[in-house]
Amino acid sequence: AKIVSLCGHDSIPWDLTVRYLSNKLREECNDELSQVECLDELVGGVSGGTLATVFESIDRTVKDFQWDSLWKKDDSLDMYQRLPCGSESDNKIVPDLLSTISKCRNPSQRFASKWCGPFFMAPINMAVSGRSVALSQGTNQTVRYREALVAENMMDAFVAWWGTILFGTAAINPVLLPILKNFLPSPGEGPTQSVLNDGFLCISGYGIGENGNEVESVFYFPHDGGYKSTARMLVESSICLATDEDRHENAAGGFYSPASIMCDALLDRLVKT
Repeated sequence: AKIVSLCGHDSIPWDLTVRYLSNKLREECNDELSQVECLDELVGGVSGGTLATVFESIDRTVKDFQWDSLWKKDDSLDMYQRLPCGSESDNKIVPDLLSTISKCRNPSQRFASKWCGPFFMAPINMAVSGRSVALSQGTNQTVRYREALVAENMMDAFVAWWGTILFGTAAINPVLLPILKNFLPSPGEGPTQSVLNDGFLCISGYGIGENGNEVESVFYFPHDGGYKSTARMLVESSICLATDEDRHENAAGGFYSPASIMCDALLDRLVKT
């Protein structure tokens, strides 16, 4: 069996972006990707069901947290690094994630006056992309991963950053959480049709190879990324996995990220639809 998880907004756009940039550097420049930056621009809504899942995940994480993990070294094999043969991959991804806001450092003129801040899903997107890097054709490849949420100005970046911090603080506080829930959608409630249609997701990817070659991409979804576009990604992923087996990059069964097994085939489907 081939098991492919995280086939929606989390984390196909970022996973495909990293793999696409890596493939282009390898095919056209005979170079290996060493640095990648994903700049996220998005507009959309959130549903009560998604929030309920977030609250449940936070509650479970807090309850199951092992304090000794802060000082004990974990020598076990990282499952995201495990190859189909059972050994550990020599290819890996390392974080270069933001912890505060700053001006966009990307050289593109489009981002010259814009600001960047942390994106709360960046660690998940990095882990999924890291699975694809681990299963890639590179040898001893280390990719430094940076991801940021783009804002028009410093104030917008500051509000988004502090909003995330305050939301997270309230979500883990047993006193504040019931109050917070009164102002949020309940399970079964979600974005309106106009929000779904008018939302968008745009991932601008910039890669640098070990030899200094550069490559860039733009991955644009014209509707709300978390719901309407996620539905399309899920459908296309299932069709691709079931019918495009001749284009799969790995024939054996196992646990895969979307890009590690369906990269070009899935990208073609998403672009066409």
